[in-house]
Amino acid sequence: MAETKGFPEDDDVLVAIGRSWGWVLAFGIATLVLGIIVTIHPKDSVYVVAVLLAIWLLVAGVFRIIRAIADREDSGGTRWLMALLGLISILFGLLVFHRTWETVAVVGFVVGLFWVVAGVGDFYAAYVYKEGGGRWLLVIAGFLGVVVGILALVYPGLSLTIIAFLFGLWLVLYGIIEIGVSMQLRSLAKQG
Repeated sequence: MAETKGFPEDDDVLVAIGRSWGWVLAFGIATLVLGIIVTIHPKDSVYVVAVLLAIWLLVAGVFRIIRAIADREDSGGTRWLMALLGLISILFGLLVFHRTWETVAVVGFVVGLFWVVAGVGDFYAAYVYKEGGGRWLLVIAGFLGVVVGILALVYPGLSLTIIAFLFGLWLVLYGIIEIGVSMQLRSLAKQG
């Protein structure tokens, strides 16, 4: 079939998205490694966690915005939600970077709020994305984000060590999910 209005065919778009599986895999592996380090050394890494959190929020925000722009399959509402979540992630990352020492005291709140918002966004994406085998990954990511986020918001007296440990666990699980998504993207690239 011929291209229409400057857009390639759906199969070509899927293959092109599938070719980016390596970047998603690298992001998933980096997230997994970071999560393992933080989980093993939560007490020693509270300040480092704040800095790494800022970096991770910036990268995650950029990835969400790129995904919102590049993904032509989702509805306009889903793409706007992904872009908004990306922008919120970048803003939180900049806030943590700019006021690292002050932010360490409220990192539980920032993380909790982000996890709840991102978890709700993942649930919404799973609800909208009714086709494909990756829907359950979004449901798991959404559930984990909301539960851990609510714990961080409801119990602000949790020590920063516990919050760092929970953050590490969440990063481990999120990294595994991203690695799984990269494998699905890889299979899309092979279809082309």
